Amino acid sequence: MKTIKQLADEIGESKDKVKYQVGKLPSNYLVKVDKVTHLTDEGIAKIKEIMMGKKAGNPLGKNRETTHFLPSEENQLYKILNAELEAKNKLIDTLQKELTSERIHSREQANKLADLAAELAELNRNNQILLGSEQVRNNPPLPNIEGLEDNKTEKRGLFKRIFGK
Repeated sequence: MKTIKQLADEIGESKDKVKYQVGKLPSNYLVKVDKVTHLTDEGIAKIKEIMMGKKAGNPLGKNRETTHFLPSEENQLYKILNAELEAKNKLIDTLQKELTSERIHSREQANKLADLAAELAELNRNNQILLGSEQVRNNPPLPNIEGLEDNKTEKRGLFKRIFGK
């Protein structure tokens, strides 16, 4: 007979995990001595079987059977899923090729747009130059008249106009 703590130390599990499994056992595997729960030899064997089965990779314990689904050529579901996967892979490849061609087309369009913008800027500069020379021809500069500045009246502010100073 062993306590839950002793059994947990022996099999390398936590006391809480062992206590949880002990709670599932029938009471005939347990004995109380001085308010301490002890496991009988059959209970120890049962707990070890359950806990070691979980450690070995079977989360359901040794007594439970698991069903393994292995892909085979005879399995109808496998054939259907494999065909769908192949179709989706082909679709992905097609979409990737289309995306690549769209990116190339987009780059070409961006380059053409940049060239047109540069050409437009050049035309605007030439237009400004032509307009500037045409204005000089149509509007000759005024003759420089001396004493023109003497005829100008002095600008007066609001207070000077009102109060006359």
